[in-house]
Amino acid sequence: MYVIFVANYKRKLLLSSAIVVLWVCMFFLSGLIVRHSISFNITVNSYLSFSYPSSIYINDIYVSQELKNNEIYTNSSYKQPLVQNFSNYKSLAGKFSFSYPSPFILQEKDFGGSDILYHIDFSNPSKSAHGFVQVWNMPYSLKDFLEKSKSASSQDFKSFISKEITINGNAGYLWDYVVKGNDGSDIKGMEAFFKKETRMYRISYFVPVALWDKTQSKIFWDIVHSFKTY
Repeated sequence: MYVIFVANYKRKLLLSSAIVVLWVCMFFLSGLIVRHSISFNITVNSYLSFSYPSSIYINDIYVSQELKNNEIYTNSSYKQPLVQNFSNYKSLAGKFSFSYPSPFILQEKDFGGSDILYHIDFSNPSKSAHGFVQVWNMPYSLKDFLEKSKSASSQDFKSFISKEITINGNAGYLWDYVVKGNDGSDIKGMEAFFKKETRMYRISYFVPVALWDKTQSKIFWDIVHSFKTY
């Protein structure tokens, strides 16, 4: 009596190859996660301390001979996700409120005798990003006002986009532009305007183009979407 076994070698070979490829992919992805989540710290006595991502290699550290008893410490740490805490500003007299990043500095200004009823400056601690919130007395068309303001502006716009948006149920406009700053650098500006009854609300944010990123964009929109009127 003969017993014949027929083995599907091609199927086994494909299955084994797929398993190997899967393990290689998992190893590669885990390496990327580790490299982006771990940072190394270096401390030279009390003179210098800094952190850098694990994807960067430091071969040599040179310390002046004038510094005695040099000790260099190294360790590693996992990056913690940055959490942007917000505080709330509420104007009882103006009947409006908005949220802003807690480290930001706020300052109220009075434009007595003008159409600007309320003005609040805000900026980050380094002053690299700043903006303001304004409330205007405006019994006329918002669209006409913005068109005239743009035409009369003396700013050197390098790009300019205006489009209609809705802010918390109120129709308004978004200005998204790049303008030449006083020091010659390019400044990214984003401004939201909307009108409710006889008042116009303006939310503006300005950051150097070199520093503009998704975080800055999120800060602007978080402020805009948090704006409430009473």
